[in-house]
Amino acid sequence: MRRYLNCLAIVTVFSSWDSAVAQESTISSAYTGIASKACVRRIDDAVTGARTSDCPGVHGFRLQVLEDDERSSVSVVTPDGRVLPLNYWDVVTRGFSTLGTRAEWRIAKAGGKAVPVALIVRVNAVDQSDPEHPKRVPLLAVARIARDAACVVRTVDARAPDANEQARQVAADRHIACLPGGPDSNPTTKG
Repeated sequence: MRRYLNCLAIVTVFSSWDSAVAQESTISSAYTGIASKACVRRIDDAVTGARTSDCPGVHGFRLQVLEDDERSSVSVVTPDGRVLPLNYWDVVTRGFSTLGTRAEWRIAKAGGKAVPVALIVRVNAVDQSDPEHPKRVPLLAVARIARDAACVVRTVDARAPDANEQARQVAADRHIACLPGGPDSNPTTKG
């Protein structure tokens, strides 16, 4: 029941945010580094090597890049410091993974103000279904961003010739539901 109510709350947040953004037809892209010297890295656990990098974003938003046990994820940090986890390690792949070097922000204008509405990040997953021959599987993780919520809505095979355009089309479709495995609690404030 709690998970249902949390999902309902996230849908409500996206619906109200979407109505404000939907009237704008112009969506553009901006790119920020997630593996650059502009990111501030901190060690979260010296024993396991878990670390978080605080990276610049757009229009007051930032990204936290999380690395733990050879797996990677991203959290969106809102201008007021709310941390919105995308939980790539539960939603995109449960296996080993690394991230690409940059994030693509999809930006719309709402009320004359530019706001990010989606995020596209390359996730280099490792398919270990055959432990003797693990395979690298490049994906584009597409996340929807609202004022108070964010979730992964789809992954796109990055090997497709038009993968970037496919990811942008997914990002533009405000009716795609969040993938299962995302956060089941309210966003936290710690960023």
